[in-house]
Amino acid sequence: MRTHPAVSRALAASLCAGALLASPGLSASDYRYSVAPIYQSDSDLDSGGSAGYTGVFASLGRSWAIDSGSSLGFRLGFTYEDWRFDDLGAFGGFAPWNDLYRVGLAVPYSLTTDGGWRWSLTPTVEYAGESGASFSDSLEYGASLVAARAIRPDLTVGLGVGVYYRIEETSAFPFVIVDWRINDRLRLSNPTPGGPSGPAGLELNYALDSGWEVGLGAAYRSDRFRLDSDGPVAGGVGEQRSIPVLASISRRFSDDLSLRLYAGVALGSTLRVEDADGRQLYDEDRDPSAMVGLLLSGRF
Repeated sequence: MRTHPAVSRALAASLCAGALLASPGLSASDYRYSVAPIYQSDSDLDSGGSAGYTGVFASLGRSWAIDSGSSLGFRLGFTYEDWRFDDLGAFGGFAPWNDLYRVGLAVPYSLTTDGGWRWSLTPTVEYAGESGASFSDSLEYGASLVAARAIRPDLTVGLGVGVYYRIEETSAFPFVIVDWRINDRLRLSNPTPGGPSGPAGLELNYALDSGWEVGLGAAYRSDRFRLDSDGPVAGGVGEQRSIPVLASISRRFSDDLSLRLYAGVALGSTLRVEDADGRQLYDEDRDPSAMVGLLLSGRF
């Protein structure tokens, strides 16, 4: 087993799903959704050429109360990324991948004990592959376990562990849950799961008098996916890693609808290509690239 902090977007979203679905204020009778289009500008690759992408991330979930202390739910996730590669000297002169898809299902179970601890177990299965990739060879799966507790009314902290098979690689990693209302305006928490960075990081938000909220956050992302069976690296594995640093402005218009606008930069980007057995063929560093996007979320 390789121990690695990297977490794919859809799997990362599932890490916090159980804790979020069990959080105060979320109705157990409503479906919750999010849709997040994102644009990442082209930036240079070390060995020549450039890369960027346009994508959309979407999710739909619901939970049901089993009794006064436990709940069971589901979360469906969908991701599409349309990658652009130009003037390549990198990757042997060919585009390593084009259209990428992720479709996943997480099933969070949450239990609150008499001592105030919230436990969440979330098994997950996901398809992650380029258009034309073998379905059976593109499956990722695993589970996360979270324990969180309200230390005081304005502070909830937790610790979790996830173990996942991520296409020719098994990863185990710890992660932290934080929700700290520092004062009436300032809040430190994990980023919104459906946003461009995913929840594997921290975000500081400040409430304005106008009802809008501004924020600044960063996270670590790593996505692995199976490549086209008839592509230049037939049945190989692609991976992208980056640290999105994003500023945002958001507003909740009602209990059923909120909007968040993002702008920032992806730092420390790396694009990798492996053969079908997970042996590395190419590893390209990528210059910082601008990111813009929005997140529409709510319930019905």
